[in-house]
Amino acid sequence: MVNELLLTSLVGFAIVGSITPGPNNLMVMASGAAYGWRATVPHIMGIMIGFAVMTAAMNLGLGSLLAGVPALVWVVKTGGALWLLWLAFQLARAALRPAANRGEARAGGRPMRFHEAVLFQWINPKAWAMALAAAGAYAQLTPSLWSRTALIVTIFALCSPVANGVWVTMGEALHRLLSGPRAGRAFGLMMAALLAATAVSIFLASPEIAPPA
Repeated sequence: MVNELLLTSLVGFAIVGSITPGPNNLMVMASGAAYGWRATVPHIMGIMIGFAVMTAAMNLGLGSLLAGVPALVWVVKTGGALWLLWLAFQLARAALRPAANRGEARAGGRPMRFHEAVLFQWINPKAWAMALAAAGAYAQLTPSLWSRTALIVTIFALCSPVANGVWVTMGEALHRLLSGPRAGRAFGLMMAALLAATAVSIFLASPEIAPPA
């Protein structure tokens, strides 16, 4: 028997958690602006699959293990933050180059590949926080562990590509709007600053992770 109240809450949590700003959404937005929708699809699919695997793992016991190993949590946080800083540096460096159109951006770089997006979820602190929160808050969703895991994974898998798609569309729209060299440079620097700010917020956040209920 599925707790309908908790199920409704889970859907709302998945929608809000998936569409709010975070490393994944900022990166697909930048990818949409630089490479377009079609080239960003593998990135979106990698996010969906990577987070599905992570969420399943948290529900099946990984969250409880992590709660007892604070050093591992610190490593994940630090790795994720450093990765975001590196991405911010790359975006800023590209933005400060001589004016480049989308074709030149493609020639000088590439969108994130499917397997890279899958692996990135494991150093994405927002993904960790959401997966742990879902495992803990919705432990009473259904008595069956496997059914509960399948429900949580399925709901996030449905919400994630839609939410990412909104950000990709925003990136494409901004590319068309900011078509001039100066505007394009400003957009690139803005995206770099947002990623850097996200990385700093990760460093400042509390490292404590509570075990799932």
